[in-house]
Amino acid sequence: MITVYLDINDSILLKSKDAPFKVLFYILRQADMDHYMWYADKVHKQYIMSKLEIALPTLDTHIASLKNRGFIKTTDVRGRYRLNMDIFST
Repeated sequence: MITVYLDINDSILLKSKDAPFKVLFYILRQADMDHYMWYADKVHKQYIMSKLEIALPTLDTHIASLKNRGFIKTTDVRGRYRLNMDIFST
């Protein structure tokens, strides 16, 4: 087993050439780790867009990529995602 810290400033996610991983870095930082939830509200999205200097359609594409890859899962509430804890551990 290999342990990697994904939410530190020197994260491997930020060094990746895969743009959705950079989005994942900020999602992990914003997530409610007590319930493994991330809220895709205007404030959270705006913060990510400003940090990565991307537009909303690009961010939405990256979020869709993370969903398709199984890193985050949709919930019954619109704009709320659950981290896939089969991949992450705290």
